[in-house]
Amino acid sequence: MVQTQSVKDLFGITVTDDKMEAFVEIKSDIEKMETTKTEVIQLLEESKIYYGRIDENLNQIVDSPYSVNFPCLIARGLPAEQGRDGKLEFMVNLQSDLTIKEKEELDFREVIKIPTVSSGDSILKVIPKEEGKSGMNVLGEEIKPEPVQEARINPGQNTKWKTDDTIIATMDGQVSQSGNKIHVLPTYEVDHSVDMRSGNVDFNGSVIIRGDVPTGFTVKAKGDIHIFGLVEGAHLDAGGSIFIQKGISAMYKGMIHSGLDVHAKYVNQGKIEAGRDIFVEESIMLSECIAREKVFCQKGSLIGGHISAGQQIYVKDLGNRLNAETSVYLGEDKKSLEGISHLEERLKELYDSINKLKQLGEKIKKIESVKGTLTPKEKTTRLKQQNSLRLLAAEYKEVQEAYQDKTEKNVDFVQPALYVRDILYPNTKVNFGKYQKGFLHQHQNVHVKLNDYEIEVLPFK
Repeated sequence: MVQTQSVKDLFGITVTDDKMEAFVEIKSDIEKMETTKTEVIQLLEESKIYYGRIDENLNQIVDSPYSVNFPCLIARGLPAEQGRDGKLEFMVNLQSDLTIKEKEELDFREVIKIPTVSSGDSILKVIPKEEGKSGMNVLGEEIKPEPVQEARINPGQNTKWKTDDTIIATMDGQVSQSGNKIHVLPTYEVDHSVDMRSGNVDFNGSVIIRGDVPTGFTVKAKGDIHIFGLVEGAHLDAGGSIFIQKGISAMYKGMIHSGLDVHAKYVNQGKIEAGRDIFVEESIMLSECIAREKVFCQKGSLIGGHISAGQQIYVKDLGNRLNAETSVYLGEDKKSLEGISHLEERLKELYDSINKLKQLGEKIKKIESVKGTLTPKEKTTRLKQQNSLRLLAAEYKEVQEAYQDKTEKNVDFVQPALYVRDILYPNTKVNFGKYQKGFLHQHQNVHVKLNDYEIEVLPFK
């Protein structure tokens, strides 16, 4: 006579590492298998399987165990439904809401077009965030979705909220984004190359140069700078983005700095600092470029020099056949960290000064309440205190906004990485903070990233 075994002798329960699936496993070859649904459910509960029971499989195990392929799925969790970050839907083409793939495929001829609006035109609409929905694993534990954040944007110069979600222009002009503000700015246009006739350009709006900017000249704009010619060793400084149709040939002179993006056909012996991304249609040669987020070299190579990106670098070739020494740096660059530290120090200084002025104001107020009036000297002191407090409070707000803009990170973390679509040549170095890897041999189609304090070289699909 064969002895009937208990349900614990017959079956075991295993749970996947993510706790999203539970399986019934058979423990040994059993000549006679008899059990009840209640016994199997009790076994599940003793194994702390409280959610997602699959009754169809449970019934098959009880009614027809020899027809079951073990291990058999007995419970499945409900994954969390991920939400969606808020986003900005632009009515004008600013390339501000593009995906990485769309940024890689930008048509340089389209980028150079100048986004203009008339008074009353809608500029953008804020699409609100969508919260996710919690799930549950087979142990009955809640699985929370990833947090989502609202899109951050505020009206700047000559713009305003028309409704709670739409910003419109209040004057004719060019649309420019600077940090988390959207502006419509007047445009200053030079219909020839910058020379002694125009002199240096410094304009509280956007600037259009329908020619070249030679060595030694300076162009500054609070908005964007559009240059339809060549930039040599000049200084360009824009609160928004800089667009250069015919490239940069700087001979290690001058400097190009933008609050947002820099677009150029090519860069040769130039210095660039971009508050967001750098887009180069052809090659970057013997240059020093820093992008807070990404560098895209769509069709060409990074040859020689130093290229730094806070997030990612996408390039066709890195280095060249002559083994030019080429270095790339990924992650927060030294200059950005120094800038954040400087803002933190300034915020502390302003905070202390504001508190001292407030204490002075309280002291003057007490004197007035006791004496009933103030002497002329005390009245002068109060006026100076109030004026200084107003100025420092305004500066504090401005510095705080700059600090938030520099330190704000997306919820979806972008891992620093290098993507080489074609050839990574010898004599190139890739740096992730204090970690460095030098390449002595040629590689092709690679993805380089830092993983557990080691630099990995993987195939780029």
